[in-house]
Amino acid sequence: MSKRSYDESSAAAATRHGPTHSRAGSVHESTNNSSNNGLPPINELLSPTTDDQESQGHHTKKPRNFIATVACENCRLKKTRCDESRPKCGLCKTLGLECVYNERKLSKKDHSLSLIMSTLHRLETKLESLPSAVYDTFQPTTAHVLQAVEGLRETSTRPLTSHARSSSAQYAQATTPSVLEPPEFESREPQDAADATGRVPISFSQHGVVLWPGARTLLPERLLAAHERLGKNYVIHVEMSRPPLPMYIDPFPPHAGDRWLETIPFATIKGLSDAYFASFNPISPIMDKHFFFSFTIGRVMQNGFGYSMETCIVLTVMALGCLAVQAYQQGNYPLPGTQGTHFEPPEWIGAILEEQPGLRFFNEARRRIGFLMCENDIQSCQFYLLSSHEINFDEWEGDMKSRVFWNTLMYETILVQELHLAPSGLSRLEDYVPIPKFINFSTTGYVSRMAASEQQDDSFFQYHFLAQVAHRIILTRIRHTLYFFSDSGTFPHPAINTELHHQVEQWRLNLPPALQFSDHQISTPLETAASPSTPVPALSIDPRRPVSPATAVAESMLRGRYMIAKFHIGRPYLYKALRIPNSLTKDDLEQVKSGLQNAMDWPVVRGVFRQMKACIPIKFAFCSQFFGQILLFYCVSHSPNPRLRETLPPGWERWYEDMFRFIEDCAPYSPAIAKDLELLRLL
Repeated sequence: MSKRSYDESSAAAATRHGPTHSRAGSVHESTNNSSNNGLPPINELLSPTTDDQESQGHHTKKPRNFIATVACENCRLKKTRCDESRPKCGLCKTLGLECVYNERKLSKKDHSLSLIMSTLHRLETKLESLPSAVYDTFQPTTAHVLQAVEGLRETSTRPLTSHARSSSAQYAQATTPSVLEPPEFESREPQDAADATGRVPISFSQHGVVLWPGARTLLPERLLAAHERLGKNYVIHVEMSRPPLPMYIDPFPPHAGDRWLETIPFATIKGLSDAYFASFNPISPIMDKHFFFSFTIGRVMQNGFGYSMETCIVLTVMALGCLAVQAYQQGNYPLPGTQGTHFEPPEWIGAILEEQPGLRFFNEARRRIGFLMCENDIQSCQFYLLSSHEINFDEWEGDMKSRVFWNTLMYETILVQELHLAPSGLSRLEDYVPIPKFINFSTTGYVSRMAASEQQDDSFFQYHFLAQVAHRIILTRIRHTLYFFSDSGTFPHPAINTELHHQVEQWRLNLPPALQFSDHQISTPLETAASPSTPVPALSIDPRRPVSPATAVAESMLRGRYMIAKFHIGRPYLYKALRIPNSLTKDDLEQVKSGLQNAMDWPVVRGVFRQMKACIPIKFAFCSQFFGQILLFYCVSHSPNPRLRETLPPGWERWYEDMFRFIEDCAPYSPAIAKDLELLRLL
């Protein structure tokens, strides 16, 4: 750092110390203020003045560029600058004098630094014990779900079971890697590269099925050639080059002009927001409904749709609300807050009538957010560093941050595993961010008043979210422990397979009563009652029909997740069956059959969802799953091995067509899915 001139230093010192000492009393009082945690203010910690200057009040003295922390006795007597070299400083060494250092009395700054180090030590200790401490404070009503989740997290760094560990020498080498430390990122699809134990990693990605050696011997040459032209990472490349969303904004109503947001009725804002919070937010609860309606919307109504973060949030919620209203219309559900048993178009229905519903609101939000983003200069870095603070996860704000963390982590895991992207490292924070406890928002002057039915709905979706977290942990463990192959046929190992099946069953059995579903519901989901051509009945006609789009998604996703986990446990056996079909044992064939059975009739895309496509979450993930499943069903059905063909479950041809239809419906909205469809049409 360059030295400043005397005038610059004096001016800076006067500017810095003047205001501080004009209110010296309040400064000293703030030392004991709780807002500073018992520490002196930051300006005292950083002040370059010495203790003598502070006590005598000589604050206009020329600041020294260097002050020795502990000067030797000779330098003190000669009033020269000591370089503090040990055992002799530079001056004493030059003059040949004995160099003696006396320990000086600790100053207030030294005591402050000691307090800081002590505080850091306490924080480290708290972080180490955070999972168990937070667990003790969980609400009793969610204890059994949270116990299952925490149990999975605690065992993620250990082998699966002792009896499984001792059952074979190979398994002794296949200990479970930590969920917190994902394996080293590989940009290429794993093929025949075996590790030191002779095991070949199997891709967890469904797009990787086309690269399986066994599958390539059965897939048509024209499909393999087309895939080769696209490239292994075509999904990323195609999506990266997709055209951006249109930048135009259609005012509503059209004659309102550029100031159309100022004329939009509050009923429209509330109606779209209600639709969002009744459909999308319960599944991915990153927003607090009561805070949003009590404060966020209030600030926008008071200040107008300006360039503020509240404005951007409200506009984005309204954009998603347009999709939610479309889903209500497709499913023939009554909108939130309305009476009746079927969809009735509101007065503001024109707000959602765009080629891409909600684009006008989303583009207005995009236009504003650019003005709110900080630049990447030193001041921006200082701002974020100064804004950081310890998070109290036992309070509403900290609990909301844990919700955002777990939502982000789950979505990131899907993309990383499917597209072979480099992980962000977010998963390494799992041990430090507790599972959300869904603390109710409350503040002075405001008390959340919820009806009993609304509280019951909230509890249902909170349970559902916790079940999502637990399922994602199990799915990650399946990937890390089971996805290996060896030419000797010893992998996948039966002991690992049995344990993972047990964990999935325990996940289902430990669900709260409100989320429980039976084996009968898995095999014959309620949504199958409606066919693609059958109009959706009114709510009061079919008692089995979910009471709302969000409930339909939650119930179907739970059963779907159970089947997804079961399918992924059987998928390594499909890899083995296609690669060395003649070495399959009876147990291998049973696992193949189980995997194919659980790849069928996923409820989230059947029944009511045939019409209500706007409400289906993470469509890209489902399309990717179906892309790989179609290839697997094709390969098994064309296998020359009759025992393998016999594992195909009844009705697989119908499901094959259902998956094709789903991908066709989603292809117009994603260039990568459109490319997948082009490849599948070559079968």
